[in-house]
Order: sequence, then structure tokens, then C-alpha cells
Amino acid sequence: MAPPPSSKAARSRGVWRVARSGVRATTALLRPVQVAQTDPWALAPARPASGLRLRRAAGLGALALVTVLALSILGTLAMLLAIGVASGSDVAGWLLGVTLVLAIGVLLWARGRLLGWQPAPSALPAEEAQDLQALRALHQQARALPRPLRADLERTLQATAGALRATAALPTLTRDAFDVRQAARADLPELLHAYHAAPQQQPELRASLLVIEERMVSIARQGEQDAARAAQAQRAFVQDKYASTTAPGADGGKTPPGR
Repeated sequence: MAPPPSSKAARSRGVWRVARSGVRATTALLRPVQVAQTDPWALAPARPASGLRLRRAAGLGALALVTVLALSILGTLAMLLAIGVASGSDVAGWLLGVTLVLAIGVLLWARGRLLGWQPAPSALPAEEAQDLQALRALHQQARALPRPLRADLERTLQATAGALRATAALPTLTRDAFDVRQAARADLPELLHAYHAAPQQQPELRASLLVIEERMVSIARQGEQDAARAAQAQRAFVQDKYASTTAPGADGGKTPPGR
């Protein structure tokens, strides 16, 4: 006995709802998640939450599954059409060309989606990014040091990162900028290497770190003061330039003619 038409319609609507929900879920998974911007100068950039990492893994998995499925279907269709082309069918040749174009489109689409999941490139200048990367490597190595020495090294690294940030906008290589680069590229790595070679020299190392920290703090403070003075001078220049031309009587006492 055939089921009544109403049950067939209900079953069709149920299948349609399930399919639509699946499409929506897949589309949501394929959409890259916008991660909140973090401080690019941080020594230990914040890692995304576990939920975001799981979301990213699910999205990449869905992207791989959809891409492989689409290419499998198009590949099978291309093989069948190739048989038709070998049989001398012109229509199969045209359809084979369309299928290959669709396959290329799928690959380009998957590449675009994959690029959307990639982290944003660093906006820091090349040299500053290299120095900051060296400081981050030292920050990772500091975890294996004894607690007092680790605290001193982390403070020095933070001060060096602040000084590096303060000197990044300088148009020329000043003495302060040179000292910051030397500290990040040579002095701090050499001090840490010397400690590993002779751990009994910890007091001397802590004293050297204190000297570098004080110098870096001074450079960062000077950079902040220079930036504040530059902003104040720019603000005063803008006010003098435009306020003098809009003040009453600035045009020699003449007023616009009346209508």
C-alpha cells in the first residue's frame, strides 16, 4: 500500500530542511574567523583560544572535504567525457573543456579560502621584526632559567622591546637605535650564552642585565617624550595655520560684501 501524499510531502520537506541545514553549517565552517588584533610588539603574542583553534581545524577540514569531493566528481566526469572525445563526440569535447575550467575554478576557490585562514602578515618593518623575533626567542629560553635570573631577563627583554618600538619610527640610525639593535642582536644573546657556559657567573649576568635594562628604559622614555613633543608641535602648527585664517579680521578688517 502506497503511503499517503501528505506523508510524502512531509518527508520531502524534512529532507530539504536537513540538506539546507547541512549547507548552512558547511558555509559557516568555510567562513574564516576574524581573530582579534594583538599587540605586534608583544614578546609573547596571545594564542587564540581553544574554541578558535577547534573552529579553525573544523573549517580547514570542511574545506579539504569539499575540495576533494568536488574534484572527485569533476575528475570522474572528465574521464567519462574523455571517453566520449575519444569516440569522436564534439559535444563531449566542449563539456570536457567546461569541466576542466570548473576544476580550475574549484582549486582557485579553495586557495582563496585557505589564504583567508592564514594569519595576517606582520606590519612591522623588516629590521625591527627581525630584532623582535630575536627577543621572542630569548623570551622562550628564559623559561629554563632560575626564577630570579628569569625575572631579570624578562624585565630586560620587555624594556628592550619598548625601546625598539620607540626607535622604530626614527628616519635615521641614531645612537639610541644602534644600542637597541646591538642589545637585541648581540649583547643579550651573548650574555645568555655566557651564563650557560658558566652558571656560577649569575651575579655578574644580573648586573649586566640591569645596566641594559636601565639604558633601554631611558631610550623608551626619551622616545615617548620626543613623540609627545612632535605631536604638540604639529597640533600647534595646525592651530596657528588654520585659526589665523578663520579668525574675525584676519583678512585686514575687510568683510565679505553683502548681497
